[in-house]
Amino acid sequence: MTRKISTIGKMMPKLPFVRLAGVVSAAVLALSLVTTPLVAQSREATVLLKADTLIEVSYASVEGGKEIQLMGDYLPKIMPIVASYGGKMLGNFQVTAVTGGEITPQMVVIFEWPSLEARDKMHADKDAQKLFPLREDAMTFFKQAFYTVDEDTPLTFHEDKTYEFFTAWLTFAAKASLPAYFKLSEAPKQKYGPPKFIATLKPLEDGPKGGYVLDPNMAGIVEWNNTASYYGLINDPAFKLAAPLLSASVSRLDMVHTKFAFPQ
Repeated sequence: MTRKISTIGKMMPKLPFVRLAGVVSAAVLALSLVTTPLVAQSREATVLLKADTLIEVSYASVEGGKEIQLMGDYLPKIMPIVASYGGKMLGNFQVTAVTGGEITPQMVVIFEWPSLEARDKMHADKDAQKLFPLREDAMTFFKQAFYTVDEDTPLTFHEDKTYEFFTAWLTFAAKASLPAYFKLSEAPKQKYGPPKFIATLKPLEDGPKGGYVLDPNMAGIVEWNNTASYYGLINDPAFKLAAPLLSASVSRLDMVHTKFAFPQ
């Protein structure tokens, strides 16, 4: 099996969505998060992943020309319904590069729910269900995954940094090979940033199932200086000595590089 190498931190045809598909990702290009500007040239935004909540990470693409349908017809009507069930968007990201794996979205969204039950109730809401066809008509790709975190995790996203979202399916050998990979790759990483592992996401046990759901064994967010640093690292002779250990640890590794979507 051949795969691209990550430091671990195909555009699909248009498909109909099941009712449990994510809500906010459909309009992510039109959304923004309240941010904390530093200076005009370097903005930042802080997001808190709470230990007692459900974290939904959605990957999506929108059909060209249908952004207004989502922004004007769907989003203003669905968001009050989402809020009534305690849901909110924590941040959205524009995909700038796909560095490995089986998905090629245009955007990534982090969404928070009080619980899986609250999310399910929102999707069963009759008013929400009337709006879903607007979203489904506009989307060309959709996947999502569900996580928790062990403790409250504040994340600060910088305008001049790149953020990798990765999902990994581990092999039986990973128990030994993955720690060995981290140890051997530590030195070469120092020359390329180094990349920072800023969030560990724990896949939700007994979460939603379906063709649109990603169900990895491991996931997280990595901060890079830029995507060029990533490619510099994986082509570094010292890192290439560690790469086989990573390959032995994963059967699949999806990685997308993104930029935080600040308000225009």
